[in-house]
Amino acid sequence: MSRLVKESEINDIIFEDLPSDDDSISSIDNSDDDETYLPKLSVPTCPQFVVVESSSSSDIEEEDVEIFNIEENRSYILPKNEELAVPLPDENVIPENGSFQQTEFIDPIWSKKNNINIEIVPFDCSQGPTNILDTINEITPLSVFKLLITDEIINYITFQTNLYANQIYLKNGKPYSETNANKINDFIGLNLLMGIKKQCSYRDYWSSAPDLHDDYISNIMPVNRFSWLLSHLHLNDNSVIPKKGDANYDKLYKVRPFLNLILKNSQAVYNPNRIVAIDESMIKFKGRHSSKQYMPKKPIKRGYKVWALADKYGYLWNFDVYTGKSGDTVEKNLGARVVKNLSAPLKNKNYFLYFDNYFTSYPLMSYLKSNGIYACGTVNMTRKHLPQLKDDKSLKQGEYDWNTDQFSISIIKWKDKRSVSLLSNFHNPTDTDIVPRRAKDGTLTMIPCPKILKDYNENMNCVDKLDQNKKSCQIDRKSQKW
Repeated sequence: MSRLVKESEINDIIFEDLPSDDDSISSIDNSDDDETYLPKLSVPTCPQFVVVESSSSSDIEEEDVEIFNIEENRSYILPKNEELAVPLPDENVIPENGSFQQTEFIDPIWSKKNNINIEIVPFDCSQGPTNILDTINEITPLSVFKLLITDEIINYITFQTNLYANQIYLKNGKPYSETNANKINDFIGLNLLMGIKKQCSYRDYWSSAPDLHDDYISNIMPVNRFSWLLSHLHLNDNSVIPKKGDANYDKLYKVRPFLNLILKNSQAVYNPNRIVAIDESMIKFKGRHSSKQYMPKKPIKRGYKVWALADKYGYLWNFDVYTGKSGDTVEKNLGARVVKNLSAPLKNKNYFLYFDNYFTSYPLMSYLKSNGIYACGTVNMTRKHLPQLKDDKSLKQGEYDWNTDQFSISIIKWKDKRSVSLLSNFHNPTDTDIVPRRAKDGTLTMIPCPKILKDYNENMNCVDKLDQNKKSCQIDRKSQKW
């Protein structure tokens, strides 16, 4: 049996996605030795298909359609049911737009003779606050804040705090006074204010000493109620927490619902600028917890590491708290996985994405290019699939070497006082600019510099702006419990 296969039917068939490495075990190792990652690379021509008579094999259902690929000299069986996930042989897929993409990783062919074909698609996505601001009668700092910390979050915190208090006080047979949403709002407001009007201890705001006492704070809430909330604030039910080793075990179980709500609200109220960057951000913490990280080169050396995607104004639009290695298995391609996860909502929207050499690899650049994301980052020249460029000793200050592959992904090595290497999927390596450099005698000279480096330096500081913004009013309070 056979039937005519329309082009629209072929385009609408949904094939099974390739397995991602998102399920691998977490670790700080970001080596790119694992070759299971297969980026999608565009193929310039589409194979032609014709309908053939279905064979009498018992493996083919009556309603199945057999089509023949002229260029490959082989046939494929296409089920009638569009929702059935079937991968095509040889890892060729038919995406929704009808153009073919090859998912098998193709080794780059580096050369200066490759044609450089860079086409920047115009950006047509909305930027800045979403139309959710139209629902506010009067735009004030409080009304905007309530779009992030909504009544849903306040009511959830209130319920979980009372549930936790009920569990511990009924167990001990002690009386207690429940909290409510108004008190939780006051508690959050007081903590924000304490980040601006800093004291050595929170009890100083209620001190009887006139030079420390704060009438405004002390009149909003008694110190005993503030202390009670400080030690009893809760965000998830302890009675159903998964044990270590369970399939649903989560190191961030106690804060996971709150993080999910904050992330949802952050993305709902704001569309990021076209220029975004991914980097690490640290939350200071010196207590004991398996997720605590030590980053000796960061201003905050100990604490929780957060993978952050922020736009050029320092707005945190996507994030993921890193919980460290799970078990004894080391995750490979951690940096690439982080970039793919955080940038997933930006696919095929032509954003400019920047990151440093912890994340950068050639397979990642290929993946982002095939998914409509322009990416640029510094790169470690010991990574796989990179060409051999001139030695550092062969380059003088202001000189650079470059190469491009067959997909117009470029790599540049530029010599300043030291050498710096960058990988990009949207820059022309031959474009140059000039930058000033001051010699030891004070004279100022202008030396040539690739535009890719100047562009990177101007746009990579998105997460740094985020850290700067939150540094201005954060609270550094010692805690006895996590």
